[in-house]
Amino acid sequence: MNHRYLLLCCLMACMACASRTYTVINKGVAGNSTADLLARVEKDVVALQPDLVVLMAGTNDMVNSHKLVPYGQYAAQYRQLVRRIRQAGARVVLMTSLPVDTGYLFQRHQRGLYDTDPNRKIDSACAIVREIAVSEQVYCFDLHEVFVRHGEPDRAAASLIINAANTGREDGIHPTAAGYRLMAAQLYAYLKKHHLLRRHHRILCFGDSITYGAFMDGAGTDTGDTYPAALKRLLNH
Repeated sequence: MNHRYLLLCCLMACMACASRTYTVINKGVAGNSTADLLARVEKDVVALQPDLVVLMAGTNDMVNSHKLVPYGQYAAQYRQLVRRIRQAGARVVLMTSLPVDTGYLFQRHQRGLYDTDPNRKIDSACAIVREIAVSEQVYCFDLHEVFVRHGEPDRAAASLIINAANTGREDGIHPTAAGYRLMAAQLYAYLKKHHLLRRHHRILCFGDSITYGAFMDGAGTDTGDTYPAALKRLLNH
């Protein structure tokens, strides 16, 4: 009788856990580098006590001419972020940075400020993120590879990155609404595959303007066309 009662309690607890609503918190801030994220990690991550944190950082460190840092500094600051978030008790999923349209980039930033091609810098940053994931024993979702596989960056109207043909905006860095939906769908599949959704119902998305959802309806929130919003809909459908 006792065994049956315990089994019933366990089953009820599992069902209750599975039926809980997922909370998704958007803590992206436009222009943020790893240094900026370190400056606000206590307030915007640790204090909110998330179960799982999706961290995406590196675009500004590598291609924003006002925020450029050497690879060693980027790696050290990124590792600090991972360790602090993990120390706070959250599971950590890293996301690699997207490729960029350098033609558009050089319309806003002086080409001479870059010692190498910006996409090569992003490639190097992605390699650093993958290495940190292994050495710190956290998860890594290779979003960069997903977008490259889709032929990005591209200047066609169907591109998943904002360009003149699809929005009238010569951006080349931030995803379109369709790009954000792809991000969310691929991340959702990754989280399911790695069994990260069973007990982690409070998910915080931490990063720069891509997490924020620049140029999107609902920018900075879990509503509209941002990737945190699309992820929340998938989690709670």
